[in-house]
Amino acid sequence: MAQFYVSLSQNEMADQIATLLNTYNKLYKCHTAATICREKTDYFVEVVNDRVVGCVGLTQRDADLCEVRHACVSPDYQRKGIGKKLVELAIANCPTNYIYATIREDNAPSLKMVQSLGFSFVRKHWNVDHFVITVGRKRNHGSLCQQQHQ
Repeated sequence: MAQFYVSLSQNEMADQIATLLNTYNKLYKCHTAATICREKTDYFVEVVNDRVVGCVGLTQRDADLCEVRHACVSPDYQRKGIGKKLVELAIANCPTNYIYATIREDNAPSLKMVQSLGFSFVRKHWNVDHFVITVGRKRNHGSLCQQQHQ
């Protein structure tokens, strides 16, 4: 069976993921290559000309639940299906029955994208200075049961 290699080292890829997240994801935590490598998160990436242009993380939270996190695509590559393809890849590699994501309420493109992938509303909560929407679905069988807005 064929094997595929990229010219980026693990540290270079982690550094580019950290830069992408720090630049575009409005996170409160600043990431470095070291923090990315230490996380118990698997990253799915899109690389163009030795540059990480998109990433999605998948973290197993417990025996039956994973979180899709750190979804980010460089502005030059947005609206080309990269984010959706990476989330689909994360779902396909999810080892648990259920998967969820949290998305800022003002991030309409991401909310629309996860809805198109079968995620449905779970809850809405306030986080520091904005609302966060939690969405979820079964890995193989569509969306989780919708709950009432809290």
